[in-house]
Amino acid sequence: MKRHSLLLVLALMSLFARTALAGAEEDVNRIEDRRYQVMMAGDLDGLASILADEFTYHQPTGKIATKAIYIDQLKSGEVKIYEAKRYDVTVHVYGDVATVMGMTHLDLERKGVRGPIELRYINVWVLRDGRWQLVARQSAFIPK
Repeated sequence: MKRHSLLLVLALMSLFARTALAGAEEDVNRIEDRRYQVMMAGDLDGLASILADEFTYHQPTGKIATKAIYIDQLKSGEVKIYEAKRYDVTVHVYGDVATVMGMTHLDLERKGVRGPIELRYINVWVLRDGRWQLVARQSAFIPK
């Protein structure tokens, strides 16, 4: 009887852990989508709340942008995103840290030139004060 009770407790703990993990993955996916929504809408305050203060972006151009630099790039019009579609996305949650790897099709304008680009990326998220914040991002152009 004790063995069956122990197995039941272990099974329930495993189910709870998987459910919690799946919920965290869904939360991270939602905030990933939200990040693009605020960028396309030009909601820089919304973007600022999603990015951690120590956010660093290794951009596909080879430049490195801090939170302030990245927001300035959007504010100045140097970069404008018209459409973003994420695909082949994989989310892994490790407690209060999550990684997201995938690809994005973008219709964007860079320095006055508009066109489509494909990016492969990895994002690192940290759960702070009950919300996910993006702390690091690296992306690379996918050759055509």
